[in-house]
Amino acid sequence: MTFDAFALPAVILLAVAATILLASYDWRLSLSALGAMYVGVFVLVALAWPLEMAAAKLVAGWIAASVLGMSLINRPMRSPRPRYRFSEIVFRVAAAGLMGLVAVSLTPGMIAALGGATFEQALGGLLLLGLGILHLGFTADPLRVVIGLLTVFAGFEILYAAVESSVLVAGFLAVINMGLALTGAYLLLSPAAEAEE
Repeated sequence: MTFDAFALPAVILLAVAATILLASYDWRLSLSALGAMYVGVFVLVALAWPLEMAAAKLVAGWIAASVLGMSLINRPMRSPRPRYRFSEIVFRVAAAGLMGLVAVSLTPGMIAALGGATFEQALGGLLLLGLGILHLGFTADPLRVVIGLLTVFAGFEILYAAVESSVLVAGFLAVINMGLALTGAYLLLSPAAEAEE
């Protein structure tokens, strides 16, 4: 099965999902966008890898999102919902747009550097790398930091899939995804555990 027809919609899905991750404070919306982002990662990785290996990326990403979601549901201490400021959301979306322009301008050079990457793979990987780094620069909240790290790592996985197709490397990348999610779950639940003692 070929995924060439779904490559450009996958890049659009990645851009929308990563922008939602950057601008949203609602953890439910963020984790839903994270799950949708991994669908786009699956499609772009499937352009270079066999379907089974690309599906492992999708499953690992969904497991990471569900681990974060379960830790948030089971957290006994709820913090008040932050107030949305319209100007902050506009700033974050504008910054995401600027990062998108940077990704588009760097795509031809990335295609030349990687050799076997398609335009969509290079653009999708650069978008996720840039928006993830931007996300990491905007926050210090453990959930937001883990989501930013998962976004950066997903961008790296797309670019790396165009270069290497080793089963062992795919397994290691999936383990790293789930390790990041477990670390995030621990960081989310550790203040509650200290408060109980």
